[in-house]
Amino acid sequence: MYNNKHQYTWTDYEKDMKSIDWLKFDHVVGIYRGSLPMAVHVSNIRNVPMSIVGFQTRDGKDKKPYWMHNATTKTFDEVQKILVVDDIYDTGYTMNNVIEFVKKNRTRPSAMPEVYGYCLFGKENAKEIVYSNPLNGHWIVFPWER
Repeated sequence: MYNNKHQYTWTDYEKDMKSIDWLKFDHVVGIYRGSLPMAVHVSNIRNVPMSIVGFQTRDGKDKKPYWMHNATTKTFDEVQKILVVDDIYDTGYTMNNVIEFVKKNRTRPSAMPEVYGYCLFGKENAKEIVYSNPLNGHWIVFPWER
């Protein structure tokens, strides 16, 4: 399935984090487990609240997304744009389900923040999920996995 392994370095990661400076958001959502290091980092450098959605499709443990930590309960009055982050966008199944979950499970039904996604690696997609690097058949080894 994968041609070989790509060692994604901290230097690569820092470059990609700087490349998303143009994205505007006031809340970040990480998907448990793969994107949590990235979500924490983005939350800290942008000084925005962070929430966590549980949804693990690879091993089938979590069949539906759910809030593990929902910081939107305290800040949703001010939230205009929510950025959902993940490490890899391949089929889009995880990202698309989490974005729809966040849109449908707002704490205030009258709040209608814009919800969009960013991944470190991805493929062209109709949902306009932004990504920094093309996913080209390599197994990605992230620096926080070592």
